[in-house]
Amino acid sequence: MMHRFFSFLLLCFLAAAVCGCRKPLDAAALRGLPKEQIESMLQEILSRHADGSTLSKRETADAELLREQLRRLENAWIFGEWRERHGTRLIFRDDGTVSVGARGGVYDEWGVYKFISPERPSYESHWSVFYDQAGDPVVLIAAKPGRSAFLYPFHGSRNSVHEQEGDLSASSETGFFFTRIQQ
Repeated sequence: MMHRFFSFLLLCFLAAAVCGCRKPLDAAALRGLPKEQIESMLQEILSRHADGSTLSKRETADAELLREQLRRLENAWIFGEWRERHGTRLIFRDDGTVSVGARGGVYDEWGVYKFISPERPSYESHWSVFYDQAGDPVVLIAAKPGRSAFLYPFHGSRNSVHEQEGDLSASSETGFFFTRIQQ
């Protein structure tokens, strides 16, 4: 009986090895990997299709995730904590996750900070880097249900940024001004 069980396990292992079955990549699997290794992983996927064949859905998703991680690593100066003068914090991590801090108020149309009660709680989300027409990085924090996405266009400064709300095609400033906390 035990012999059959081990034979079955060996057969399953060999079948998985032969078909190349593996789980799709996720951002957590890329945490802490150097840029060179990510580039190598992307090149490995693309080289399997050097003959012009199309990528599978999983390979396409993996390649896009690797490209997104490369954009984040090209802008590694974003990693870490950013703080707004009224206490709201953003903590950007290298795996594409971000902690969006609690907000105790909002800015009105004249730039006056108005406290709200209760404050908007903090939440976890994901962030991506895109580039504007001038080639400057724009960070997009994925929208929370019922809210718009947050955008942070870095024009010139790598130590401060004005927050915008909306999407890549249309956004408006929120009045929040974040500065990078040097570590």
